[in-house]
Amino acid sequence: MSSDTSARLMKLYRADFADRTEVLVRLGSTGFVSMVLVYATDNWLFMAWAMAYYGQQYLYFRTVDPRRRGGAQIRLTQAKIIYFFGAGIFVSAPLYFLHHPDPVLFAAALLALLANALYILHRENPSRDTIPIETLFFALSGAVLATILWPHLSSLAHQVVVLSMCAICIYLFWRAQHVDERRQLARRTAERRYAQAQKARALNQFVGGVAHDFNNQLTAIMGNLELIDLLDDAEERRSAMQQCRVAAERAAQTVHQLVASSGRTRLNDGVIDVAQLLGDIAPVLEDLLDPKVKLTLAPIKGRVLLVADRDMLETSLIQICLNAQDAMKAHGQITIGASSYPERGTNRNPGAKDGHRLVGIYVQDAGPGVESDTLNKLSEPFFTTKGVRAGTGLGLSAVEGFAKQSGGALEIDNAAAGGLLVTILLPQAKPEELQN
Repeated sequence: MSSDTSARLMKLYRADFADRTEVLVRLGSTGFVSMVLVYATDNWLFMAWAMAYYGQQYLYFRTVDPRRRGGAQIRLTQAKIIYFFGAGIFVSAPLYFLHHPDPVLFAAALLALLANALYILHRENPSRDTIPIETLFFALSGAVLATILWPHLSSLAHQVVVLSMCAICIYLFWRAQHVDERRQLARRTAERRYAQAQKARALNQFVGGVAHDFNNQLTAIMGNLELIDLLDDAEERRSAMQQCRVAAERAAQTVHQLVASSGRTRLNDGVIDVAQLLGDIAPVLEDLLDPKVKLTLAPIKGRVLLVADRDMLETSLIQICLNAQDAMKAHGQITIGASSYPERGTNRNPGAKDGHRLVGIYVQDAGPGVESDTLNKLSEPFFTTKGVRAGTGLGLSAVEGFAKQSGGALEIDNAAAGGLLVTILLPQAKPEELQN
């Protein structure tokens, strides 16, 4: 019950305050209109009208603010009451001008009521808690308009036409809100089902990958152990034992990568000079990569420092470069560089460490790139674009786990010049960390 009430409060918040641009335009236009009305009518009551509306909006925001905790049911009741008064305050000015003899102000009042109705019908995240309130004031507007027209209706037929049209408009207004609310509910339900299906797919892929990988290693270990019992030659027995050791080490490496993918590995963070790191790792990469692969270090502007586990960062860069080599079929250029990012977080991981800017170390290859629908899957455990037995599919997953555990993120995208661009975002070192 409490979760449902909290969800309804969140829906009220999103309906009126999720779009900051819309909020600024709505509040700004209200103030502007109030000043124009004061100027046109010399009636300062309209300034009080604007202040009352601003006060209602402030109280309403404080009531539905998702950062508040507790008392959800009481806050929901308060929100409905405050919203009721806010709707009444807002339409009071147009309703007042419907009785004004000036045709310009009368037309402006009609347009204001029409604009308010369109805003209600087309805003995102409609809430069933506000539908009765909005319908009530829409009906009130129709009733006021009917009373203004009533003295000019000379026959019963005219009166029936006006009343019928008012009733139809009120019904369609109420109906449109309900249809929109149901459509939004159906869309959110479909999104939840899709998310659950994606989780199930990822879980099946993960379990299948673990089972397949460990089955291969266990098969190798058990097969060589059986050979040890059958072989008489000491050298052959040592070779079989060595194969068991290699398979066991591969299984241990798989476990290590799984732990890294979960973001729960032990890290020994320290301040790293990126230029020095890349200079140290370049000879290692040149030895590991195929001679046909050209490694290029992009110039780094100034001194760039970050906070991370150096060993894990080096392992991650090696993994990314090996993936790049496979994508280029061991022929092409790999570029490694770094730059600072002014933002605190990223779309994929907005929770970077507090007070830290980010440093991005990127690896760009000259391969064919990846299709857009595959990009988001590259860092999933056991997902691989390589052939059978060409890799476990844990490399980029482990890199992303390390980056997130360090307070950063892993971003993968197709480079504008072609190829794949993989960026490890890590926290930039702060001055006090440099002193330590």
